[in-house]
Amino acid sequence: MLNPNTRDTLRRILMEWHESVLPRVTTREVDVHALVAPPITAIIGPRRAGKTWLCFQAIRALLDRKVPRETILYLSLEDERLHPLRGEELTELLDVHRELFKVPESGERYFFVDEIQNAPNWSKWARRITDQNPNLHLILTGSSAKLLGTEIATELRGRAKTIALYPYSWLEYLVSREWDFQDYQGLDSLRFSPKKPDLRRLFHDFETLGGFPGVRKTENPTETLQEYYRAMYTRDMIERFRIKNIPLFEDFLKLQISRFGSLSSASNLETELRSLGHGGSKKTLLSYLGYAREILLLFEVHLFSPKVKNQLLYPRKIYGIDQGLLNAIRFSVSEDKGRILENMVFLELKRRGHELFYFSGKGECDFVIREKSRVTCLIQSCYRMDSAKTREREVRGLLEAMDAFDCGNGLILTDDEYEDIKTGNRNISVRPFWLWALERPLPKTGWNA
Repeated sequence: MLNPNTRDTLRRILMEWHESVLPRVTTREVDVHALVAPPITAIIGPRRAGKTWLCFQAIRALLDRKVPRETILYLSLEDERLHPLRGEELTELLDVHRELFKVPESGERYFFVDEIQNAPNWSKWARRITDQNPNLHLILTGSSAKLLGTEIATELRGRAKTIALYPYSWLEYLVSREWDFQDYQGLDSLRFSPKKPDLRRLFHDFETLGGFPGVRKTENPTETLQEYYRAMYTRDMIERFRIKNIPLFEDFLKLQISRFGSLSSASNLETELRSLGHGGSKKTLLSYLGYAREILLLFEVHLFSPKVKNQLLYPRKIYGIDQGLLNAIRFSVSEDKGRILENMVFLELKRRGHELFYFSGKGECDFVIREKSRVTCLIQSCYRMDSAKTREREVRGLLEAMDAFDCGNGLILTDDEYEDIKTGNRNISVRPFWLWALERPLPKTGWNA
């Protein structure tokens, strides 16, 4: 039975939105014009990555194109006035919008619905409403990769596209700090700029605090990041997946997170957890890892092998959603800038949409990039190569992978080293991560919306 207060609550929320002033946002590296293409776009990302602000960026772009404000709707399903959500909130949404704003039936409409996974049967609603209203552009956001991905792949197949949004990239971070790119004519000018020390200080901040948009402006960034983790841990995993053995799950995550950038296997974890008094099976532990992947807290990279069985059986490399979050919740007092840098390399490659593997032979190569059936790039991550032993290990592992995949060029990403190494017919470029991660057209001053 329809709750009579639902329509009044929706009217109040929609009028508040209509009369609100859009906040100024840092422009993200997303094509917002493609984002609002019909019929359905799903934006997935972890909590606090900026999905709402990306919606505002897209709305501002629509307004700049002279799209009437009356045709644009924004609704957050995190709004406590709508809870407990029963599904009728979405059912009534279009009618309430038509009632409040007399938009022609044939006109374009843009509905932005934030945290859509909170509503029951949201995918059925999305399918029905876009079927019945061909001029409706539906932009949905959610914090669960599987929740959106699975339902898009089934009920919404052929109707929706997905955009993954992560915390700020290095370039986006610089834009958020209002770095002035006006005087630079490419990356070489950044290398030799008198302002390089300032850029390096910003990079140290990014390396330490990470790219979650709201962190830098808080009084205690570490505490804020720990709060983000607690919300992911409690609300997104414990409550959503109804985890019963909380002590086992907590210790599992501690071990898994402490091994970011390193090899990890369910068998080894099972053994270690048993030594701590837990009795979880490998199946349970793999389920736990799946939960962390689904909320985009952790990622895994498999061994490169033409045999899928080998990819599944061999240990995986684990990475985290943000280096700042890892720094804040690490369950170790040791400093490991090398693994933090490797995690940053992983995230940058992930943002660029690459399919990633690692290579293991006599040596190891951190990242194998495959496009379709062909390996196109090999990347090693190393914080510093100032010792002969480290240099020899990194170069040897990369050369072995280059020989295995018949690649003539390889890349080693470092903190701040720049060099070209030639070995026979193989070329290795050593580059600073902070420079390589800016390899695209630099924005103009004031790249903010």
